[in-house]
Amino acid sequence: MKDYIKVGKIVNTHGVRGYVKCMPITDDLERFEELKYVYTEKDDTKRIISDVWYRKGMVYLKLKNIDDMETAKSFKDTYISILEDQLRELPEDSYYLFDLEGMDVYSTDGDYIGKISEIFQTGANDVYEVKNADKSCLIPAIKDVVKSVNVQDKKMIINVIEGLLE
Repeated sequence: MKDYIKVGKIVNTHGVRGYVKCMPITDDLERFEELKYVYTEKDDTKRIISDVWYRKGMVYLKLKNIDDMETAKSFKDTYISILEDQLRELPEDSYYLFDLEGMDVYSTDGDYIGKISEIFQTGANDVYEVKNADKSCLIPAIKDVVKSVNVQDKKMIINVIEGLLE
């Protein structure tokens, strides 16, 4: 089974020629211009992108072999994905959100705090919701708090500053 990475959700059709309107699940909207193809969740098919354009934060795609509104409508509410080899290389100390989800979080003293269950993108910095059996807490993704991230071991070390876990 291939490991797909979701990059958008088809939320509607556009016009009668088979265009689909997608809500992007990526930080960089123009990322779609670099993609030659995507995979559709509905039928696990590799679809060539023949046209892409943007309006009001949405991505409009023309995918090969989706040539009319009825066919396009059948893809509504499904995800489009890429494979790992289509990912961009990130700068140092940057991570894909899917790499962080489910990561174990420990204090610098070695105490287990919980797993990252959700990531909120607030604009200034991301915030990680960390849950364990007893409670959940919000951890800001800032250098004073996040001391190390090991994607391979799915482990994050944080500096527990006063009031952080309360």
